[in-house]
Amino acid sequence: MRFVGEGQVRSTRPGPERFTGGVWETRILEEVRPEGLRAQRFSYEPEARSGWHTHDGEQALYVIAGRGVITREGETKGTEVGPGDWVHVEPGERHWHGATADDTFVHIAVTASGATHWHGPVSDEEYRASHDRRPER
Repeated sequence: MRFVGEGQVRSTRPGPERFTGGVWETRILEEVRPEGLRAQRFSYEPEARSGWHTHDGEQALYVIAGRGVITREGETKGTEVGPGDWVHVEPGERHWHGATADDTFVHIAVTASGATHWHGPVSDEEYRASHDRRPER
């Protein structure tokens, strides 16, 4: 058993090959066996987002603060999420997540097993289309 206190973890900025905009990643639980369970906290500035990616294993996202959007491949609109919401990502499900244009977004990602595979950035057009909330006419 391990206990990890907030004072034991450090935040870093992940590279542009995985994220667009201002994002901080805090690795909270590291794998104890190859391809094992891991947990991270991600903090996004408005409009910041991950790239398209998939996971070998299941992943759960828990929203701590702010508002974000989660978009699966093939969706015209993403799903907006906020504090207290959970998202269950199936293995191999291509998706991205990020902050809305007018709020920050903080979530915990718990990944059950396996690797994360990155498939390129989310374009500005894809980002805007995923959560364009303008009133319909």
